[in-house]
Amino acid sequence: MPFLPDSPTVLKRMPESPPTLQQQAIDWLLRLESADCTPAERAAFEAWLARDEGHERIYRQIARRWRQLDGFKGQDFPVRAAALTYRRPRRRLAESALAACLMLGLGVATFSERGWYGRNAVYATERGASRTVQLADGSRLELSPDSELTVHLDRWRRSLVLIKGEAYFDVAHDRDRPFQIEVGGASVVDLGTRFDVRLHNDEVAIAVVEGAVRVDHIESREIHANQALSFDRKGRFRELPANQIAMQTAWREGRLIFENRRLDEVLAELERYHDIRLTLADPALAKLKVSGTFHTDNLDAALNIIAMTLPIDIRRPNPRQAVLDKRGND
Repeated sequence: MPFLPDSPTVLKRMPESPPTLQQQAIDWLLRLESADCTPAERAAFEAWLARDEGHERIYRQIARRWRQLDGFKGQDFPVRAAALTYRRPRRRLAESALAACLMLGLGVATFSERGWYGRNAVYATERGASRTVQLADGSRLELSPDSELTVHLDRWRRSLVLIKGEAYFDVAHDRDRPFQIEVGGASVVDLGTRFDVRLHNDEVAIAVVEGAVRVDHIESREIHANQALSFDRKGRFRELPANQIAMQTAWREGRLIFENRRLDEVLAELERYHDIRLTLADPALAKLKVSGTFHTDNLDAALNIIAMTLPIDIRRPNPRQAVLDKRGND
């Protein structure tokens, strides 16, 4: 068992401990990572853990630091290479343990959120599930269902990529580290604000609640509080009405607001909040327009409203599918 289960994922500063105990923990980690570690050594490790609760505590901290450096195994770091060369005979132990100590210490500074290499993270949500993420810089992200983004923080910048879906950003001010989001072929640069970014097909919609952002594409545009715009991958901008902010951010309160939206777009949005397939029996129905406010946790009510306001019927072939067809085609 090279690593003990440990729920915390945030690296904390290691408290002071006797050097001999820390060296013992590193020694055990290197032994367990070794390809020729024997069952007798693993049994001895378990006995060492059981001897004192402080042994388990320091080993968890050492193992957690080592695990956080796994993403850099393929890179050429001489200190790490030296640490991984641990094999018998035991005269190599002191040298390898020293190299591991150096790397574990350097790793905290180098691969932290303010280190040279920084930290990478991926955040994703499934259908029907949203998520709030507190970043190390103090910024807060809210992901809507079926969304994914990556985050990279280092000493010079804060870079994010919205891969799919939608996210709401409440950005902590840091004059020395720009906060930048790559989405839809453009860069969205925070100028100190709260805003929502939605990626749908090849179009991106941005609604600014507070402050301002700058969008850098083929040309640059600034968007200020209570303003919204959209753009496509060709860099064509389109200003959106003032009520777009309320409609676009309503998901944070459990609502979806549509105003004269195509039926196929509405169904695609509803699918993100429910584990069900919504299909059209006739492609011509896609152009029908939908207006209304739906609660994200009540799909049946949303479908019933659509059926009452449009000339369609709804069939349920199975619990995981709903088919919308022209009324009277049963």
